[in-house]
Amino acid sequence: MESSVMESHPLRYSLRQLRYFVVTAEALSFTAAAKRLHISQPSISTALADLEVSFGVQLFIRHHASGLSLTQAGRDLLGQARNLLKIAEELQMAAKELDGGMTGAITLGCLVSLAPPLMPGLISRFTDEHAGISFRTVEAHQDALLSGLQDGSLDIALTYSLDMTEDIAFTPLLSLPPYAILPRTHRLARARKVSLADLLPEPYVMLDLPHSREYFAALFDAVGSRPVPAFRSSQPEVVRGMVANGLGYSLLNFPLKSNRTVDGEEFVIKRFKDSVNATTLGIAQSRTMKPRQVVHRFASFCENYIRRLRLEA
Repeated sequence: MESSVMESHPLRYSLRQLRYFVVTAEALSFTAAAKRLHISQPSISTALADLEVSFGVQLFIRHHASGLSLTQAGRDLLGQARNLLKIAEELQMAAKELDGGMTGAITLGCLVSLAPPLMPGLISRFTDEHAGISFRTVEAHQDALLSGLQDGSLDIALTYSLDMTEDIAFTPLLSLPPYAILPRTHRLARARKVSLADLLPEPYVMLDLPHSREYFAALFDAVGSRPVPAFRSSQPEVVRGMVANGLGYSLLNFPLKSNRTVDGEEFVIKRFKDSVNATTLGIAQSRTMKPRQVVHRFASFCENYIRRLRLEA
């Protein structure tokens, strides 16, 4: 029965054409896609024209002076094309595994503020156990991570449970309460804990990232007023450096293993007396994309690795 169905509905496109489609959709330029694929521009243009005929829909709008743009049909099919290419890769990897260890490539997204303390050690320990796995990493803000999961350009993302949409599956792993960091010579540096009211009149060095800035500012709603930043930076290491050099206090929530900055200065970490809302660190994946075996294996490894941070924090 299955054989007769396949014979009556033969595929009129190839994986090669799908690969050309995905790369061109990412580049929005025949010239750039041809360079990336190491083929001639006419070859890729012809292959995509044939693919449009096979599908019976237009995938691209060709602009004479400004490259390409995707049609609505092209946008709708892009995620499915990426998913099919990943499944085809998994089939090839599964065949190789019959004669060896697990291999493959994972596109890992990580919230930009989490990437420095979390991603290098995680990847290093995973590849120690799975030498055949390679990674492409993307450090981005929350909106970009969710978009990458939705369009299939990311396999998995490490992030917080902020603004999750229904098409994203989130596995919570670690609750991270916020804490304050202060200059070593600050008047509150010797206190066992600090209160939000204690900090409100002090100069505030804000971690200026989407969602993070709103989350930390909202902690002060309980005391009736939000802090006005004296300094801002989108780089956590710069924020820590400003604090250590006496420019103010800041708020963070990921556990730190060192209180020394890259310029050799030090800061102190203080928990809050107040009841404050914690954020949740976890794994985000698309509900509409079936994870490949290599991604499933990595997700399981992440769970064990990140949950151990609770014991070390």
